[in-house]
Amino acid sequence: MSSQQTDDCPGSGRCLCGDVSYVFTGAPLRSTVCHCATCRRRTGSLFSAHLWFEPTQLAFDGNLSSYGFITDAGRNVSTHFCGKCGTTLWFEAEVTPGLKALCAGTLDNPNEWTRPRRELFCVNKPDFLELDIAETHDTQPF
Repeated sequence: MSSQQTDDCPGSGRCLCGDVSYVFTGAPLRSTVCHCATCRRRTGSLFSAHLWFEPTQLAFDGNLSSYGFITDAGRNVSTHFCGKCGTTLWFEAEVTPGLKALCAGTLDNPNEWTRPRRELFCVNKPDFLELDIAETHDTQPF
C-alpha cells in the first residue's frame, strides 16, 4: 500500500453522483490493471484498474444495481454499479471465487491505490500505452 494506507486504516470511495459509497478495511489481496475487451467495454476506457478484496473487507451504502454476463471466454461475471449514475463500483468473476474487484477509479483518495502488481491481457494493450508494471501477461494467469 502507499504511505497513506495501512492495514488498520480504512479507505473509502463513491460513485459519480454520490448515491453509493463504500469503505474498505485492510490491504487488498491483489491489484491489477486489465486490458481485456470485457473490462474495456465495462468501463468505457482503454483499461481497468482493480483492488481485490475479500467480501468482509468491503461495506457499501446506497442502491446498487447489477448486471450478470458471460465473457468471450465463457466465464460468468457480475458487475455492480450505481442505479442512478451507472458508475461501476465492483465486480465478481467466476475465475476468482470469493473475491470482489473494487474499481480503483472510484477511490476518494487515489493515494489509497496500491501500485498494480499484475497487468493482464497485454495482447489487447494499445501500442502507445506504457505502464511500469513488472508482471505482465498476454491473457489471464489465474
